[in-house]
Amino acid sequence: MTSNQGRRQRAVMASDAEWERITRAAGAAGMEVSRFIVHRVLMPDTLPPEVTRRAVRELLVLSHLEERRLRETGAGEAWDDACEAVDRFLEREGVLATLTDPGAANRWKATGEDR
Repeated sequence: MTSNQGRRQRAVMASDAEWERITRAAGAAGMEVSRFIVHRVLMPDTLPPEVTRRAVRELLVLSHLEERRLRETGAGEAWDDACEAVDRFLEREGVLATLTDPGAANRWKATGEDR
């Protein structure tokens, strides 16, 4: 158990939806909400940004190649259905809104480009 010595109560402003996500995540981590918030904010990034960028780039390249392959074999509708399902999931979970690049959310959605 963590000592509360030197700690003071603080206030956090969040929407109901944000607070629900925070409390769910804290519960899943087995932590009190306040400790979870402090831990998440202060913990170091697990991967250097260049590693994350490279991994995302390679994932997007593979995704592009798979889309092209499916469309060339006449299974483009399966690709569209999968993209729509993923977009719905990401939007429902609020993931797209947390991206730091303002234009990134639109690039992650199925836009019909390059088809």
